[in-house]
Amino acid sequence: MKKKNNILAHTIIMTAVNLIMRSAGVSFNAYLTSKIGSAGIGLFQLVMSVYSLAVTFSTAGIRLATMRVTVEIGSSNKNDINKTLAMCITYGGFCGSLIGFLLLIFADTISHSWINNAQTAFPLRVLAVSLPFVAMSSALGGYFTAAGKIPQYSVVQMLEQGAKIAIVVFLVNKTSHLGAFYSASSIVAGMTASEIISFSLSMILKRIVSPQRNNNPASNIIRVLRVAVPDAAGACARSILLTIEHLLIPKGFEKSGAGSTASLAAYGSIHAMAMPLLLYPSAIISSLSSLLIPHLAMRREIGDNNGINISVARNLKRTLIFSLACAGFFFLFAPRLSDLVYKSKEAVMYIRILSPLVPIMYLDMITDGMLKGLDQQIYSMRYNVIDSLLCVVMVYFLLPKYAVKGYIFILYASEIINFFLSFNRLISVCDIKIKCFRAPSKDNSTFSRLKKCSVFPAEYGYRKYRDQRKRSQVL
Repeated sequence: MKKKNNILAHTIIMTAVNLIMRSAGVSFNAYLTSKIGSAGIGLFQLVMSVYSLAVTFSTAGIRLATMRVTVEIGSSNKNDINKTLAMCITYGGFCGSLIGFLLLIFADTISHSWINNAQTAFPLRVLAVSLPFVAMSSALGGYFTAAGKIPQYSVVQMLEQGAKIAIVVFLVNKTSHLGAFYSASSIVAGMTASEIISFSLSMILKRIVSPQRNNNPASNIIRVLRVAVPDAAGACARSILLTIEHLLIPKGFEKSGAGSTASLAAYGSIHAMAMPLLLYPSAIISSLSSLLIPHLAMRREIGDNNGINISVARNLKRTLIFSLACAGFFFLFAPRLSDLVYKSKEAVMYIRILSPLVPIMYLDMITDGMLKGLDQQIYSMRYNVIDSLLCVVMVYFLLPKYAVKGYIFILYASEIINFFLSFNRLISVCDIKIKCFRAPSKDNSTFSRLKKCSVFPAEYGYRKYRDQRKRSQVL
């Protein structure tokens, strides 16, 4: 019961911090836009398009690997967590330093050949300095999550956000009158400084909350790489494919004919207005998904299959109920929400068109987290790459012919395929079954029928799945 309450409390804390930081970020971006103008923000966004990809390559797999290894060590007590964490931090520092070095060396080439703006070279070099600290902080974040230090780590995250805002505001006030280049450079300097501060605070917290060193050896590096490499490969491949997809979208709309301008405007309404609104409540799901990784990994380590089945079934049901409520809310109140948030009716149609996709997106998030907790990260990586590859193919062939309608179809098709593959894998490694049954009852109302449709662990009398039968035969 205590563990269950901890997950609930930590989910609430992570969600609250996530929402506060998102809201602060939106307000801060609005301030920067008014302060440095569209030219400065435009230059900053060009820089961020490259930096985001660099961060993905620097941190991919590190957080998950640290999380999983922390849980495994806590279950077996055969290794020293401090020595293993030091190894994970070193691994993260190496990956971040390597990508940072490459970004530092090729900043001019990227600015001229990729972004087509020479002014982005210096901001990219400044941000390259932050990459080792981002990667090492990612390792520490995985440790704090797995060790149940969410409240303490949340304070570090809030302090980082506050430091970034304070430093950027100070620098921008000093340089905004000098032009877009100096404004963008001030922002990235504040970001780099905040990442260094965040890592320093995380190391202090680690010294406070980590257990005493013992004579046990560190965990084998192979154990870390077994988790980190598949997740890193999937994240990097997906980022590359996503970049290709985003480059193909404008070209596809241009080939669609006379309505290309309107199509691009619709695309902007979908991604800048409708999708952020539909995904806003997913802060709860993403927090829960992150916490379920160490929770399920711990149960897997101690062989608690019954606990895994119950936990998976419970969280699928809760996510389904929550996502259906969100989808209905968005569909019914789309006009009011669009007017309240954007002071416009442009997004109403797309919010309603995409609202049925909300349950699929939310369930996919929670399923992906549970697969990683059950040591299925290779399958998760495989499905994400398949999804991204299909998106690239569909964008290339469908957008020139069907424009916005084709893009909406692509969104639905990719989400459904990804969820189907992930969910099929989840039920193949857990004793759960989606069962919609009819029991004799005089009450045949819609509500009564819906109550009879649910997700049940197999110990309630439903058959085991193929993988579980094979496992039981081996045992």
